[in-house]
Amino acid sequence: MTGGTTDGTAYGTGGAAPGSAGGAAPGVRARGLLASRNPRFYYAGLIVSQTGTNTQLVALGWFTYRLSHDAVVLGVVTAAPIFTMLLFSQVGGLAADRFPPRRVLLCTHTLLALAALLLGLLAHSGSLAVWHLVVSALCVGSINAMGLPTEQVFVSEVAGDALLRQAVTLNNVILNLSLVVGSAVAGPLMGAVGLGGVVLLNGLSYLTMLTALLLIRPAQLHVRPRRTVGRPRVRGAWGYVRHSPGLTLLLLVIGTVGLFGTSLPSMLLLLTSSELAGQAGSYGILLAVISVGSLIGAWLTWRTKVVLGTVLVGTLLLGILELVTAAMPTLLTLGMVLLPVGVVSLVLRAGLLSLAQLQTLPEFRGRVMAIFQLVYRSGWFLGTLAASWMAQTWGPRPAIAWGGAAVTLAVAAIVVVMTVFRAMSVSMVKRRVPRVSIALAPDPEGRHRRPPRHLAADS
Repeated sequence: MTGGTTDGTAYGTGGAAPGSAGGAAPGVRARGLLASRNPRFYYAGLIVSQTGTNTQLVALGWFTYRLSHDAVVLGVVTAAPIFTMLLFSQVGGLAADRFPPRRVLLCTHTLLALAALLLGLLAHSGSLAVWHLVVSALCVGSINAMGLPTEQVFVSEVAGDALLRQAVTLNNVILNLSLVVGSAVAGPLMGAVGLGGVVLLNGLSYLTMLTALLLIRPAQLHVRPRRTVGRPRVRGAWGYVRHSPGLTLLLLVIGTVGLFGTSLPSMLLLLTSSELAGQAGSYGILLAVISVGSLIGAWLTWRTKVVLGTVLVGTLLLGILELVTAAMPTLLTLGMVLLPVGVVSLVLRAGLLSLAQLQTLPEFRGRVMAIFQLVYRSGWFLGTLAASWMAQTWGPRPAIAWGGAAVTLAVAAIVVVMTVFRAMSVSMVKRRVPRVSIALAPDPEGRHRRPPRHLAADS
């Protein structure tokens, strides 16, 4: 965490001094993440809400195609929320830095609940049309553009910097497991209560998250004092990232992963449909294997400290594993490779998000996380389109191999160039188990380079 003096007061109590580990006193060991009241309520609400959201997404995808019988319409409904999230992500970052995150999340989850309830009533009455689905997707994407950066900031307030890595890890585990559970229960629920029932249940699941947010005690949040000079600006956040070597490097890495490394699930769907069609449930089996790997990765991240070297080595491993995945001939060998893919993916995501927040001043966190989301989702969107075209032209295996090779070469090139220009040092640490140490070049002002005063003041 970059230090610095503050001259303002926070919008709450329980703030820690800049540079401290989430408010823990020196020499005092931080308690476990779920030992406190606020994290328990927050993650309990998140589990229910995310499971409902993913169940609705799967059900809506199936219903949209059945209603329109048009793959283009399905693509439009799927891409609409991504488009609006990219369009309004920077506004969401401003909201996260200007307003109390808990209040913003209460507003966004209320709007999401109302949107789901309205869509559910339309489906239940039998009057749901394609244009309703498109408008709903645009609205949900716009709301999420406001909510996602705020959620990242709020996680650090709920857990504190000392437990931020564990908080981000648990958040990723919940997202992965809710996707698996939602995909599994969407079909049976559709048969039992119909699409309208599934969407209405999702609307009710938001009430769980709203209740959790209301039960959270603001006095126990790790809110830090923020500067009061000037108002938050998008330009100030981009300048802040540009003058922070650590954040710039992490942004390059997450952009590379988003562009070349996120199309694997869709390519696996094409691969199982074309080459493994005779093996029932093969795609679901592979997703389950990745989820098991994610749980192992969560355990490793929970118990060990994630540093810059972990992120860079993890990105290289992800590229290499995707290359190996492209060459696996059977479901068994694919599963053997996808297990470590799940491990590395979880460690990489948790490491990138936690390091990005810890290297950012509190008053910039919302906008910086919005920048990271913008770069990642833009890369994911473009990379998926490119991989789909390659899979259509040459098949899914070359598309998977291309993505893995691109990730490996891009990150290796970044490390080599920064090492040659002495912006990074790579050395071997002699221990019982030798390991590679990767660190940025030291800065005269401290471990992380601080931005110029005009950027720090956000003027």
